[in-house]
Amino acid sequence: MNDKEEKYDEHELEKIKLRKMRAIMDAQKLKENSQQKQISIAEKINYVLQIVLFPDAYNYLNKLRTEEPGVFQGIYNELISPDVIQNIDLLISIIRRQGGIPRRIPLDVIIYLERKIKGVKGKIQVKIGDGEMMDLGSYLTK
Repeated sequence: MNDKEEKYDEHELEKIKLRKMRAIMDAQKLKENSQQKQISIAEKINYVLQIVLFPDAYNYLNKLRTEEPGVFQGIYNELISPDVIQNIDLLISIIRRQGGIPRRIPLDVIIYLERKIKGVKGKIQVKIGDGEMMDLGSYLTK
C-alpha cells in the first residue's frame, strides 16, 4: 500500500469512529430525555394526587409507597389510568383554571383499595354475654 491509500484508510476509519461515537451520544441523549420526561410525568401525577386526595389520604398513600410498594402500585393503578397519564397536562390546566376540584378522595377509599388488593375481608363482630365476641355470621346461624 502506498502512503496515499494509508491516509485514505485512516481517514475512513476516523469517519466510522466519529459516526459510531455520534450514534452512541445520540442514544444516550435520547435515554436521558426519556428519563427526564418520565420524571416530569411522575412529578405531574404526584401533583394531581396531592390535589385530588385529602392530605391524610395522600400521606397514607406515600407511607404505603415506602412500606408496601406492591400495594402502592395496585392503588396507583386503580387511581391513575393510562388516559390520565396521556392527558396529564390537560388535567393540570383544568385543575388550575377551576382553582381545585369539587370533591376530594378521602382516606377511607385508599384504605378500601388497600384491603381489596391485600384480599382482606371485613368481619362484623357481635358482643354476647360477658364480653365474648362472635362473628356475625356464626351468631345468626346459632
